[in-house]
Amino acid sequence: MQRSRSIDCLKGLLIIWVIILHFPFEIVEVRKYLFPFTVILAVPCFMMISGYVSSVAFENRKILKIEAAYNKAVVLKKIIRYTIPYTMAFIMEWIVFRIFNVFQVNIKTYGILAVTMDYIRGGYGQGSYYYPIMIQFIFVFPFIYFLIKKYQWKGLVYAFLLNAGYEILKCAYGMNDGFYRLLIFRYLFIIAAGCYFAMVKIQRNYRSIIIGVGSVVAGMGFIYLFSYATYSPKIITYWSSTSFVVCLFVIPILGWLLQKGRLACKPLEVVGKASFNIFLVQMIYYNFADSMYEMIEGRSAQLVFNIVNCVVAGVAFYYLEKPVTHFVINKCIPRTEFDHQQ
Repeated sequence: MQRSRSIDCLKGLLIIWVIILHFPFEIVEVRKYLFPFTVILAVPCFMMISGYVSSVAFENRKILKIEAAYNKAVVLKKIIRYTIPYTMAFIMEWIVFRIFNVFQVNIKTYGILAVTMDYIRGGYGQGSYYYPIMIQFIFVFPFIYFLIKKYQWKGLVYAFLLNAGYEILKCAYGMNDGFYRLLIFRYLFIIAAGCYFAMVKIQRNYRSIIIGVGSVVAGMGFIYLFSYATYSPKIITYWSSTSFVVCLFVIPILGWLLQKGRLACKPLEVVGKASFNIFLVQMIYYNFADSMYEMIEGRSAQLVFNIVNCVVAGVAFYYLEKPVTHFVINKCIPRTEFDHQQ
């Protein structure tokens, strides 16, 4: 599948939003700059793009049965693509933590089992749930894909209800927030939306316009009530600002951009290609960089300093890691089997 320059641009913008999101803004600033409608939604937007891109890949490969979606070579390739850079970043985290004495412990006193559990949970820092989520995505996505492929619009409604059901069960069984953040099920609806826009071309008619506008208004209403008013959700109690109801606001907008967008900006495309690596870098950066950017006068200058550092280091990491990942893929996956699955 040929890369989409427009999607790379979107991913480039979103990863910059992630860096902005993790800057220590005051709640007043978050509201003033309308972050609940923009940067806070960066990760849900990434999940929708993942659903869209993966659906296009399945369509191009003509995946007709769920068994074919779990081809060993393809699944292994995806796992390696996420695991190699993540493992490198995790090792770097421990090196950085040891140098800066962040934990004031070492592996011997902390324990191998504890380190292993930290690795499984996604490491440390801002957004450390992302790697476990993406590994789950590899295995959960085919079910979402075939749900949308079979039922299309009804499938999207079913995904919404499944997401709602998950939130209700989470409350009923008293799931803690630490476990909740590591599970992909909170993103079922927006992943399904990505699948839907990949498979169904939206027509310009009254029905689609009314549904789209209604979705945006409903999402905006929830964002306003939660982020600007005094409303406290009773069911969507964890990560309410990125919940499936909030996603109603961004889905029609991002869906239109995915289908109709013709964005082109070479630097932003490079940033988009390296977005996962940049995400990993900012996890490390925000764990030890306070003393670096706090030496700079002015919060705007500090923020720009953070963006530049994370982006430059992340892009460099991408170009250093990419050959290693390709080497491991070529060693682990027989070339003939891999070529047959493309």
